[in-house]
Amino acid sequence: AVVSTQSTGVLAWIKDSGTLNSYGMDTTYSTLSDLGHVLRMLLAISEHNPTKLRQHKEDFAYLTKRILQHIQRSNTVVLETVQSTGEIDGAIGRQVNPGTVLEIGWLLLKYSLIAHKKELRKQVMGLFVDQMFAAAWDPNHGGIFSYLDVDGLNPTELTWNMKLWWPVTEAMIALITSYKISGERKYLNNFSRVFDYAMVHFREPGHGEWYGYADNEGRVTHTFKGGPDKGCFHVARCLWMCARVVRDIVAAGGVEK
Repeated sequence: AVVSTQSTGVLAWIKDSGTLNSYGMDTTYSTLSDLGHVLRMLLAISEHNPTKLRQHKEDFAYLTKRILQHIQRSNTVVLETVQSTGEIDGAIGRQVNPGTVLEIGWLLLKYSLIAHKKELRKQVMGLFVDQMFAAAWDPNHGGIFSYLDVDGLNPTELTWNMKLWWPVTEAMIALITSYKISGERKYLNNFSRVFDYAMVHFREPGHGEWYGYADNEGRVTHTFKGGPDKGCFHVARCLWMCARVVRDIVAAGGVEK
C-alpha cells in the first residue's frame, strides 16, 4: 500500500484525493521535490502542536522513510528521482537537485528537533547539508549550481550551471539552522559566504527585492523580479526564518552581536 491503512492524516488525504503522483506518493517511483511538498504540509500542521505531531506520527515515519530512500551510492548522494528498487538508469536517475536537497535538509532538521530524532539529525546534517553544500557550491564563481550529475557528466537541464535565487535561499536556511543546532563555526562561515553572494548578485539595492537568475559567473540574466517561477515566496521565507534563527542564536549568546 502507498499509505498505511491506519493513517488518517495528510498522506491518507493525498491517497483519497487521487493525486498520488502529484505528491510523490506513487509506489513505483518518487521525486524528492514532491516529497518536500508533503513534508512542508506536515510540519506546518505539527511543528507547534504536540497533539498534531502525535496524530501524524505514522505520516512522518512513512514520509521520512520515502525521503531516505533517495540516498543512494552507499549513502554518499541524495538523488532527485528514484524507483522503489533504487536508482533509475539514465540521466534522470543521475540527477541531483541541490536546492531541493538543502531544503529537505532543513525541513528534516526541524522535524528531528520536535520529534527528538538524534540519529536522523546527524544523518541529515552530514549528507543533506554538509555533503550537498560542498558539492553544489561553485568554488570559482560562488553560488549554488542548479543541477548536478552524480557521475560528473553534463546535466541535461539547460540551466544546470546557472545560479538561481531559490537554491541560495535554501542553503542559507539549512546552514544557519545547522549552526544553531551544532554550534560548529563552519556552518556560520558558509552561511556568511552564501549571504554575501546573494547580497552582491541578487539583491537590487536601488529598489529592493532580488533578481532571480544569474549566469555561471554571477551576472544577472533576467531583470524582472517576479515571473512564472519566481514569486514572493522563497526570499521572504528565507529572510524571515534566518532573522528568527539569528535572533535566537544571539539571545543564547552563541555568536557575537
